Amino acid sequence: MARENNFLLGYGERLTTNVDVKTTRGPKNPPYGFLAARRHISDGLKSAVVSFEQLPDTACPDDLVTAVVTMHPRYISKSDFPTELLDEVGLKPVGGRSKRIKPRQWGIKKPPEDALTDEILVMGTRNDFSSWARSIPKWNETHRGSGHLTHIEELSAFMANAKIQKLPDESKEVLLKVVLHDCTEGIIDYFDTYAKTCDAQLVKKHLKFIKGLAFVPVHTTSNKINQLADFSFIRVVRAMPTMRPLQPALLRKNKFFPVTLPQQAGINPKIRVAIFDGGIPPNSPVAPWVRVVEPGNLGPPLPEYQQHGLAVTSAFLFGPLEPGQQALRPLCHVDHIRVLDNATGKNGDYEYYDVLDRILEKLDDKKTVYDFVNISLGPDIPVDDDEVTRWTASLDQRFAGGKSLTTIAAGNSGHLDSTSGLNRIQPPSDAVNVLSVGACNNLDLTNWAPADYSCRGPGRCPGIVKPDGVIFGGSSAQPFMALTPGVKPLAVEIQGTSFASPYALRSALSIPVQLGSVFNPLAIHALLVHRADQGPYDLSEVGWGRFENDYDRLITCDDDEALVIFQGKMPVGDYLRAPVPLPEGELKGMINITATLVISPEVDPSFPNAYTRAGLDIVFRPNSKRFKPGPDGKIPQHPDTRSFFSHKNIFGVAEFELRGEGHKWEPCLKATRQFRSTSLKEPCFDIYYHHRSEGKKANKPKPIPYALVVSAQAPKISNFYDKVVRTYSNILVPIRPQTRIQVRK
Repeated sequence: MARENNFLLGYGERLTTNVDVKTTRGPKNPPYGFLAARRHISDGLKSAVVSFEQLPDTACPDDLVTAVVTMHPRYISKSDFPTELLDEVGLKPVGGRSKRIKPRQWGIKKPPEDALTDEILVMGTRNDFSSWARSIPKWNETHRGSGHLTHIEELSAFMANAKIQKLPDESKEVLLKVVLHDCTEGIIDYFDTYAKTCDAQLVKKHLKFIKGLAFVPVHTTSNKINQLADFSFIRVVRAMPTMRPLQPALLRKNKFFPVTLPQQAGINPKIRVAIFDGGIPPNSPVAPWVRVVEPGNLGPPLPEYQQHGLAVTSAFLFGPLEPGQQALRPLCHVDHIRVLDNATGKNGDYEYYDVLDRILEKLDDKKTVYDFVNISLGPDIPVDDDEVTRWTASLDQRFAGGKSLTTIAAGNSGHLDSTSGLNRIQPPSDAVNVLSVGACNNLDLTNWAPADYSCRGPGRCPGIVKPDGVIFGGSSAQPFMALTPGVKPLAVEIQGTSFASPYALRSALSIPVQLGSVFNPLAIHALLVHRADQGPYDLSEVGWGRFENDYDRLITCDDDEALVIFQGKMPVGDYLRAPVPLPEGELKGMINITATLVISPEVDPSFPNAYTRAGLDIVFRPNSKRFKPGPDGKIPQHPDTRSFFSHKNIFGVAEFELRGEGHKWEPCLKATRQFRSTSLKEPCFDIYYHHRSEGKKANKPKPIPYALVVSAQAPKISNFYDKVVRTYSNILVPIRPQTRIQVRK
């Protein structure tokens, strides 16, 4: 059977069942004894109280101040959150951050040198902290909340020097982006009054709230920043970011080629797609496939932004153009939503806020819901592990749930210094609910490499594997050709992740255009990741790999391979058991199993350390007939497990190890493992959905959508696909295309 007729298999969810798996963990040996821990926390409290007393009353609304509780790396799971202790002393958790530390003691054999841990920001009155400092020497081990003391590494005041990040080197007048936690309109009024005592001015018309955080621009002078940062509700102070350059100047080309555009309409005009960018020039040849939308309060367009918008839209409609060849037929029509104007990039323009507000205005418009979105712009800053930008938080909040697929350009600063992290991906491509797209340097499937300019990972943890993948974005040796302004179709040589991103979205669109609406956007996301080829490169360079741009290969399998897509909702409280479909009868040779699992979680921007509200424990059970007796000699209820998504079996692995490896709370997981055919007997994955809110256990979790792609390849069985289809003939369905897409060979 030829590959072109081996269509991927759908409805894998028909094979799943909910199972109850009992897990038990013994008590941990704490790193510190109670008396030593009490003395250490007492010393930290005394120092914090002294620091708080030095703050002016006007900087502490209602006498409230903020402290940092640094947890020991072994105690950062949601069940270890010190809720009882904080309730006992009247403190409220308002945020969190990740930090790599070397604890004073580990309390375990063969500990690592250091590990990631959580810093919890807590608020209370100065009197609350003073009362705790006076009472703690009298606490004993039966005092409510005292058990948490042995889990805490440090306690300190959260002062101005810990809040200030990345300020201009030389500037008297500065525009700051200030982020406040646990903020209300009333706190903003306090802050406005306090700021005036620091010769600072809030730009309140640009004030924005997102899930307890407030983002506000502030004008001040450089010598007043430390005083301003004393305000107790401030989380972060940094220079106001600008928008990233739309195309790196060093990468621009001036060669133009005439091209021929198709005459047909888009293959499936019903699919709703939005591109947010700089607009489309008047009288553009893409007019038959593009509707230009302009939000309110938008100034006149700039030609250079329109040129960028046209090139981005061209990359989506036609892919990379080629001289002397007719462009590929567009897959659908597109709404190009102009969000840049003649004030963008000018002094006095709060472009960081204005451009995002225009994007959000359209995304929040319930009259037009988009299934697919591309954004090839954003702030000109590398991702920061301790801060979630307003861009990232706003988009993650709107794209949670997986109802749309959004591609976002990773940025073009990959050539900058890696030691200082200047080459890392740029927001909002660090969002966990989008597909972050970097660029590779040519179209050759066997001789590609990440483009020099393409921003690298890692992303923030969770969301550590960023970019999600790469696709052709052009290079000096092989530029990306896209339309340039003019009535007649002319292509110009360009390059950048701005064009790789919509090209990746075109690959994503090829799936529903060919197969119809059988797969939701989350499943399409999972399939793109599953088919990505990592090549010889590190995850931080190319993410999960080079995205497939051969539309036939995305929806078909080789003769020795079967690929199955599962989509549904994760149960609450039970494991979801998902079998690996293998054919009946004896297998031979080695079997390669690849699995990709994707969720689209709600997020907590105040807690970057616990950003995703959902996480997954996954175990692989290769043989349904193999049971290992427990220490008591009893046979367990479920078969033995073997590691798959990590080098260790996730059962029993400490949270700090999972956090360091980027596993448990990651929204996207992918791995390939090889097994002897004789070791496989009804293999399956057991998947457990973890839920948390602000780092703590969630009270009323809801089921969340998931997409799982599982493929098995048996090189020694030439008709493997056909055998799987026959075995599951009444359950799994080959998804046959309704139409096929022209692919230039």
